[in-house]
Amino acid sequence: MTHIEAANSVLNPFSVSLYLANLRAHLNASGLRLRLVLVCGVLLTQPIASHAQEIQEETDSGAQTTDQTSQTKADARLRQLAYIQGVLDGKLTERRNIGNQIAEANEQDRADLRRMANSLTAEITQLRSTLETIATGGVDRKLFEVEPEAEKKDWREDVSLIAQPVLDSLKEITEKPRRIKELNELIELKTLEAQTSEAALQSLSGNQSTDENSALSRSIESLTSKWTKRREDAQNAITVAQIQLKGLEGDQPISKTIYEALISFAKGRGLTIVLAILAAWLVWISVRVLLNAYRRTLVDKKRADSRTRYRVAKYSVQALTFSLILIAVFIVFYERHDVLLLGLLILLIVGFVLNAKQLLPRYLKEARLLLNLGAMREGERVILNGIPFRVNSINMYTTFTNPELSGMLRIPLAELTKTTSRPSVEESWFPSSKGDVVLTAEGELLEVLSQNPDTVELRKRGGELLTLPTTQFYGKSMTNLTRLGTFGVSSTFGVDYNHQHIAATVIPDTLQKQVQAAFESSNLSNALVEVRVELAEAGSSSINYWIFVTMKSDVAFSYFRVLRVIQSACIHTCTTQGWSIPFPHMSLVQKPVAANDAVTMMDQAPHDGAASA
Repeated sequence: MTHIEAANSVLNPFSVSLYLANLRAHLNASGLRLRLVLVCGVLLTQPIASHAQEIQEETDSGAQTTDQTSQTKADARLRQLAYIQGVLDGKLTERRNIGNQIAEANEQDRADLRRMANSLTAEITQLRSTLETIATGGVDRKLFEVEPEAEKKDWREDVSLIAQPVLDSLKEITEKPRRIKELNELIELKTLEAQTSEAALQSLSGNQSTDENSALSRSIESLTSKWTKRREDAQNAITVAQIQLKGLEGDQPISKTIYEALISFAKGRGLTIVLAILAAWLVWISVRVLLNAYRRTLVDKKRADSRTRYRVAKYSVQALTFSLILIAVFIVFYERHDVLLLGLLILLIVGFVLNAKQLLPRYLKEARLLLNLGAMREGERVILNGIPFRVNSINMYTTFTNPELSGMLRIPLAELTKTTSRPSVEESWFPSSKGDVVLTAEGELLEVLSQNPDTVELRKRGGELLTLPTTQFYGKSMTNLTRLGTFGVSSTFGVDYNHQHIAATVIPDTLQKQVQAAFESSNLSNALVEVRVELAEAGSSSINYWIFVTMKSDVAFSYFRVLRVIQSACIHTCTTQGWSIPFPHMSLVQKPVAANDAVTMMDQAPHDGAASA
């Protein structure tokens, strides 16, 4: 008895009423309140019993619907199996008939009949496979198929055994979509064949001869039978393909199929990948901790040899870490028995080893640079594009800096295998710094606004901006008026020979005092360092003096003004002292004519003039 039936029996309204009546007889003295309670109990029992009856009816209806659905599916499967069996019986009968014809046919007809028999055999095999798949509910028959072992020929087949699981897994993953595509293409092909056969039969029906016993009538009848069979074969193939296609697509929705695939992946290969990643992470963390401990305890960053040892240890540990990670992942794949991932890992390792044969020489050069043991080393000076740089850090992308240039260069290590550096001492890295004032060989005064590895921006006297490539600027011949704190301005001034008696004593002292006084009276007085005046030479028309003024670099942009102040002070001194300033002049002196020169002049006179005289 079910729970619902028990509830019905307990909550039967007549039984409850009888029980309440007996109780009321014994408790008649309890009063009106007890009577009301009993009446309400009788009224409430009726809905409870009705609801229990509805539950029972719904349960029976659901079970009946499930049974009907299962019976419908079973009937549909039986109809499919019966249809395929009918087609299979027809193919077997046809093959037996062809076998009987082979025994009686000649040699040429036998070849054609054998080809037809082979084609029928392939179709029969396919139909039997389809019948078995549908009848067994689509179980995997490959588990019971034993493939004959092929004879091993050479080592290539042994190598192919490693890649075979990978290929098989990929084929298994794509088998269902490929099979559905093949069936759809087969349906399209057989549909076209059926349409062509129908068109041929319609054409043959119009060629019927009136004489049924004639050779033409027999030929038309034979062709009609042939094309009718082709149409029936095409239609049968379409039906069988549709049955197979329906079995592959399945009855469950795509969302459920995707969900089951994800669950299967998470429990199988997905878990294997997660475990492999976890094992690789544990190996990496362990080695990283050991390397950091070594760096903190044994490496002195101030010593170059210690840095080199650390770099050797670092890259050696990285190579060891890579090997240990491969081993850990391999062990995980092996223990999880995942042939696909294991085969992919082996193929990856084999490909890496094969490529290493060609790339090893280049990698050895790069490895020497990475270990700071090559021709270029960290902290040394190297020339790149004609400009000096310091090797800041050697890595896969090596960085170069110049203390005088803003920014840096980042160059791939592969391009630096032929680069050579040298130890750097206290030397200049660039002819100028930001804010310096330089005097070019062309006599142009420029202030450096900014400079980087690509360009240098300069400001001219009038405020114009001049931009030059850094390489071109570095190759220019120039004088930096700012870098050493002072700069000097040299000038020349001449006095007439009439003052020769005071040329070596009075004039130099007077010019020095007047030039110094001229600077002290100008706004350049705070920048004046020294004024020197010395007799330079006795020129062709004047006595020349060398005047040299040393100024602080704060007024470097007034370089040409210093020259003007020197010349102005010298001219003013000559005016106040009454000294004459010479100027270049030319003297003409008549040379006396000698006797030989007169005879020569007589000989060179024109003859016609002499004759006329």
